[in-house]
Amino acid sequence: MNKQNLLNQLLDHLQQEIDATMSAVNEAHALASHEQSKPENQYDTLALEAAYLAHGQSERIAELQRQALLLNHFELVDFDENSRIALGALIHIQDENGEAQWLWLMPTAGGIVLTAGDVPVRTITPEAPLALKLVGNSVDEVFELNLGHKKKQFEIIELL
Repeated sequence: MNKQNLLNQLLDHLQQEIDATMSAVNEAHALASHEQSKPENQYDTLALEAAYLAHGQSERIAELQRQALLLNHFELVDFDENSRIALGALIHIQDENGEAQWLWLMPTAGGIVLTAGDVPVRTITPEAPLALKLVGNSVDEVFELNLGHKKKQFEIIELL
């Protein structure tokens, strides 16, 4: 798996989110300042709500830009079967039913599904419960994760 390709996908995903959010900010700002949004009475809060929405979206853009900046300066490191899991590791795990998945431990932007060929790779951050179980482990180690009221067992198959 090519980590640089995955990183480019992740940065593209963040840029698409920034663009979409910027569009939403512009719409909310236009709504807040439009002539028809002026309050007709003290209970008419359409313009105020639009202004709050624009502010919240602006904060979201700032967060997405911070994430993109962090990822642009993130150093990609290669791992092998003797390595311990840390930031930047691509991790192949399998549960007790034989269902396998690839995870990429990144400093930010968790929960995004990327693709390496036709293989899905989900980003996770160090704060995720699964990441807390993975960090420090290596290939062939087994760990348990509580998923609701069930415990599920996983094995680390490969590390890149």
